[in-house]
Amino acid sequence: MHSKSTLEKANHSFRFSALIIRAIRRFSRTSVSIEGEENLRSAPTIFVVNHFTRLETGLLPQILYSYNEQMVHSLADSALFEGKFAQYLESIGAFPVNLPGRDEKIIAELMRGSYNWIIFPEGAMIKNKKVVGKRCFQLELSGNIRAPHTGAAILALKCYLIKKEYKKALSENNIELVRFYEKTYQLNGTHDLAPLDLCIIPVNITYYPLRPGKNLLATGVSLLIKDLSPKLEEELLVEGKILFNKDSDISITFGKAIDLQDFSKSYRRIFDYLLPFLSPSMRINCLIKLMGSRLTQLFMGRIYRRLSINMDHIIATQLRFVPLAGINEFIFKQQIYLACIIIKSRDQRHLHHSLNNHIINLIVKSSYQPYDNFMALALKEKVISIKDKRIFVHPEVLFSGAPFHSMRIDNIIAVLLNEFEVMKHSVALIKKISRYSEKKLVKEIARVTQQRDLRIYEQERQCYTRQEALKRKDIGKPRFLMGDKKKLGIVLAHGFLASPGEVLMLAQALNKLGYGVYIVRLIGHGTHPEALQGITVADWRLSYQRAYSIVSCHHDKVLLTGFSAGALLALLQAAQGDENLFATVLVNPALNLCKKSAYFLPFFERWDQTMQYLSLPAGKVNYIENKTQYKETNYTKMYISGLSCLIQLQDLCVEALPQIKTPLFVIQSDRDPIVDVSGAQKIIKNVASLHKQLLCIKSTEHHIIRTDNGEFIAKLMHKFIQNLQNKSVVD
Repeated sequence: MHSKSTLEKANHSFRFSALIIRAIRRFSRTSVSIEGEENLRSAPTIFVVNHFTRLETGLLPQILYSYNEQMVHSLADSALFEGKFAQYLESIGAFPVNLPGRDEKIIAELMRGSYNWIIFPEGAMIKNKKVVGKRCFQLELSGNIRAPHTGAAILALKCYLIKKEYKKALSENNIELVRFYEKTYQLNGTHDLAPLDLCIIPVNITYYPLRPGKNLLATGVSLLIKDLSPKLEEELLVEGKILFNKDSDISITFGKAIDLQDFSKSYRRIFDYLLPFLSPSMRINCLIKLMGSRLTQLFMGRIYRRLSINMDHIIATQLRFVPLAGINEFIFKQQIYLACIIIKSRDQRHLHHSLNNHIINLIVKSSYQPYDNFMALALKEKVISIKDKRIFVHPEVLFSGAPFHSMRIDNIIAVLLNEFEVMKHSVALIKKISRYSEKKLVKEIARVTQQRDLRIYEQERQCYTRQEALKRKDIGKPRFLMGDKKKLGIVLAHGFLASPGEVLMLAQALNKLGYGVYIVRLIGHGTHPEALQGITVADWRLSYQRAYSIVSCHHDKVLLTGFSAGALLALLQAAQGDENLFATVLVNPALNLCKKSAYFLPFFERWDQTMQYLSLPAGKVNYIENKTQYKETNYTKMYISGLSCLIQLQDLCVEALPQIKTPLFVIQSDRDPIVDVSGAQKIIKNVASLHKQLLCIKSTEHHIIRTDNGEFIAKLMHKFIQNLQNKSVVD
């Protein structure tokens, strides 16, 4: 938001309050994420906001202040304005809703552009988040259904229309009308008016996770006040938990501004043409009656639909469609995963971090914390029960009508359902997915996961399209070579600094033998060397997990394999011990490197961080040259941060070795110039596999995967598979 000369600067009280709230935010450990800052304007603005907690009234003004150091005004409960506290509230821009001349004050400040205003059109805290109505939004409060207040829309329209009429009166020298406007709104000519017209910006505030309970604030207040009212106690348990839960996140989304000039244009033209004889006041009143409700419905829709969609919303909605006979928990997770992926692909806006790439853990039978946390809540609230790995939903609990003021305590899952209900397309999608057969569900998961893997690659590649050293698209992209579904599916990963093109010949040789092969692209590889900056081991593991989930959808049994660093990722995946794992094959696993000097290179990363901190970029050592004979598929630069990830990957593998129980075959060059044979020996010695074999090949080559166009390694792997299938292992 750009500052504007007509806006008043924040006073000392407001700035002091900003410091207090900033301190509370740091102490509370609650994170606040902002989206849609580009929608903020320098024009006079009414911010219309959803109202779920009392936190919004103090937090949002300070968020806006952080953008332009300007003070905004807002309305608050009249009961708060007593004694000295009333003076303090007014000093920081809060005014009682029953303030005499309230509307005139708001209109005057917006016309002059001296202050922006925050208004909560719902008119109260909507604790149950229940919005009803198909064609128009209505709110359900304590059993009563009413429409959102139109006050914000009326004030906005009045401000815009009166400003136009005032200008018109000045141009026509209508002294009586000019005096009326100037007296009512403290104006003194056009120089008092803001140069830009008023706009309305819808704002959505979403909280994650909603987990009411005991907290520091509630405990402290209960010690000071013995007999807390149930209403106050509920607010402390809910809002205190949001403030003092380290995992809490407040998402604030600024929607696209509604321009009053554009919105009212067609209505004004009709009146100009059909009713030119109306007096200014009658004209304004008629236009407001015609447009007020429509404008309210427009911005309420934008408020609700700018919801920050999170994992809780999707799981809660998925529970709605669980049949009475229950559902297998893994199938339930698959449904959630598919819904998440499709919603992410459909919705271009930022989604909550609980829907990040780690959702792949839902379908590779690993733990996923957001899912586990929600299911713990559902069990606690007795919304579900789990027996023999089947989930049973209890509709009488899920749809129970808890009292309005205790809804956030007694049935938080119903609150989440209500909040997400306005996202009609997403709800319809989840309902549709719940009706998929198991076969179709698996097929769709494979399709969307493969699309997502390719999209991640294309987005990364797009960042470097105008730079040299960019790898060809066919070299860097992940790909799936479909095979005989009755045979094994194989997940194959390339090495450090390489690309899928490095292992393509081996994949094709395996594919000729009938195996389906997915060639993994590790994040940061196959595009540009700079892409390795900022990546993590977790990013590489996610790349491998995506590939594994795709192959698992097409084949009942899966073989994990990889070359060099890719072999280490195969080991980590094997440590998960999934039922459909057939075996693991490693080719020149990079557990120990021949050049021990490589282990000192990460110290340069710390050196670079120090140079960055001291603003001495000339002293940084970002990368070193990488001499490779395969420049088409491998990077010629090695970024220090990427090597740090490789060393972290090695450490993780050492820890995971005792957990590996699947049959294991390690193929190692005996004179490999890159990786030390001791690494392969260490793997064989420490894994818990009953069937394990180390085959040392007489070779001075690291890239033995290229020997005979990949045929040599493919035949060794094929023989190992056949021996296992025949219940024997080659010694």
